[in-house]
Amino acid sequence: MVREPASPSRTSGITGFGRETAEDLAFHGFQARFLEEGIRALARAGDVGPDYTSFTIDVRSTVIARAMYRAADGSGDLCYPGGHAPGPSLAFGATPLEFLRHLACKGTSAGGAREGGLSWTDTRRGLIGWAGACGLMSQVLAGAALAFRQRKHSRAALAFEGSRALDAGGWHEGMNLAGALRAPLIVVLDVATAAAAECAPSIGAVAEGYGFAYAELGQDPFDALVREVAAARRRAVDGAGPTLLALGPRSDSEPWALHERFLESASAEWGLAGPELAAIERAARAGVDHAVARLVKEPSPDPSDALAPVHTDHEPFPPWTRREPRSPGPVEPQPGSAHVH
Repeated sequence: MVREPASPSRTSGITGFGRETAEDLAFHGFQARFLEEGIRALARAGDVGPDYTSFTIDVRSTVIARAMYRAADGSGDLCYPGGHAPGPSLAFGATPLEFLRHLACKGTSAGGAREGGLSWTDTRRGLIGWAGACGLMSQVLAGAALAFRQRKHSRAALAFEGSRALDAGGWHEGMNLAGALRAPLIVVLDVATAAAAECAPSIGAVAEGYGFAYAELGQDPFDALVREVAAARRRAVDGAGPTLLALGPRSDSEPWALHERFLESASAEWGLAGPELAAIERAARAGVDHAVARLVKEPSPDPSDALAPVHTDHEPFPPWTRREPRSPGPVEPQPGSAHVH
């Protein structure tokens, strides 16, 4: 039986780091580790693109996302996983099979193979997917976070961005909006590459200029990482303003060392060891193994269904500036042959 993650507090995310949180982080860490192995194996077998033979999952992304308030009824926080998917997606309730279906562009995927990127949109669980311009989702989630504040909702938005977002105008516009209006937004900026790390000293100045609180995340223990993010979320929801978190490089030689150290501390502090820990690991392994085995049996998208967003039974409407008479209002569909944009 696949273990279900626990439900966090409704209004403040995580109020304390205890046994329940430790169990969740152990489970998601195992999921990420086994899923990374599974995706690489699928790439070598040709079941997903060859670019995924060196696919990596930063386990810290699951920890950061676990510090947010997650729900399955549309009342939780929003998360854009970005290039860190599926780590944050797992913490927000996505399954390994859902991610693999999306990655392999199967007809059974959430978007019916009509969406690109590594994440998809499921507003009930708070997942926001995008495959467009770098940095744009920080701008989109800044608007969503502002709506939360205006409606007096105890909700926040979390966006994972790569360091290239620093060169994107949309990212800076989103940062400016969130900072000026104190939108409850948390932006995690990945500075894991050597080039990005050189920019790290100036990122704090960028955050300060836009009115963001700023912190750097490195090889921190999981409990410290959760508390840092939970505190940022609490400040944001309470109206104290947004936060920019710079996520430093993980160890290339020991990428799962943080998770292993966490398991050691969980054993010492909460007694999470022996049969209980083994059961969590087995559940995570079973879910990933099932997803990998099932993926090769999943159907490809039906061509007509895959073209549904661009295939219509009438000619496209001209812009209102070219209509006679000019009118920005709706027009009746015009009969005509099928048209593909």
